[in-house]
Amino acid sequence: MNSTKLQIMATAPIDPIIHKGLGSLYPIVTAENDERETLLGLMPNTVCLITRGLAPIDGDIMDVSNDLVVISRTGAGYENLDVEAATERGIPVVYAPLLGDAVAEATFALLLALTKRLFYWHDSLISGRWKAATDRTDDLYGKTIGIIGMGRIGRAVAARAQGFGMRVIGYDPYVDHELLDELQVELKSLDELLGESDVVSLHALVSVETTGMINLSNIRKIKRGAYLLNFGRGALIDGLDILHEALVDEHLSGVGLDVFPEEPPANVNHPLFQHPNFIGSPHVLCSTAGAEARCAQSVVEDLGGVFRGEQPRWCVNPEVFSARNLRKPSGIQ
Repeated sequence: MNSTKLQIMATAPIDPIIHKGLGSLYPIVTAENDERETLLGLMPNTVCLITRGLAPIDGDIMDVSNDLVVISRTGAGYENLDVEAATERGIPVVYAPLLGDAVAEATFALLLALTKRLFYWHDSLISGRWKAATDRTDDLYGKTIGIIGMGRIGRAVAARAQGFGMRVIGYDPYVDHELLDELQVELKSLDELLGESDVVSLHALVSVETTGMINLSNIRKIKRGAYLLNFGRGALIDGLDILHEALVDEHLSGVGLDVFPEEPPANVNHPLFQHPNFIGSPHVLCSTAGAEARCAQSVVEDLGGVFRGEQPRWCVNPEVFSARNLRKPSGIQ
């Protein structure tokens, strides 16, 4: 049953799968940008808010629409959402934590490019600098990878690391130990992990505890000559300067980033970006065709369930479904 009043509002362009799956229920409006005033102006009559990117979604934005019954993220992260405010208003927050395999593959894409000096050798070839293999590249076999954050993505990275013959250690004070038994991951303290790892790979959520966890002090605890990767969030690292300094003095052999403290980076001329042992990507390597399709289909199924009065598979605040103030859609019976 179509609604002539209510709408779905997306803060950024969304996958055609979502348009196809939900557009017949409500018209979908896409914001021109995710600036606060733009979003506030589009919120009236919004029954569902689909948010992409990191634009803050707080209680004031939610309160613009009394028709708002659900908020959705198209991926795993939801740190831009005030989940407590949503819960207080009886609004479920749906997400799609299905990017793990794509992130794990991307982690090793960057790691292999760094350890094999792929871009260096490519440039040598096309520049005519054919040379005997006196400059050695690095191995993964027999090395130790330390994974910070042993959630779905961290475990996917661990499984692939073992395929390379690596020893896997992890740091996560909240992980269920039974989940790691099959993967044979050794849990360590943060200091132990930093000191033992040839590769440190960040896959933690951003929280008060993890913000800036790789700071000047902790980066010096990392084993000399190690590689550092970040596919979690930029806020896990206390700025780009410490990474550049660690490369310059060869404390780190390489740095790979898919996420940054500020996105997009305001200063693309930062010296880190020019260092030969740095490789970065603009927070896109998890956005494979397959992963995005899986997330989009999950969003369609879970939002459709909410509209039918059902509890979705992936919900950040499932307790809201037993609350007296749970909001229910009125446009669809």
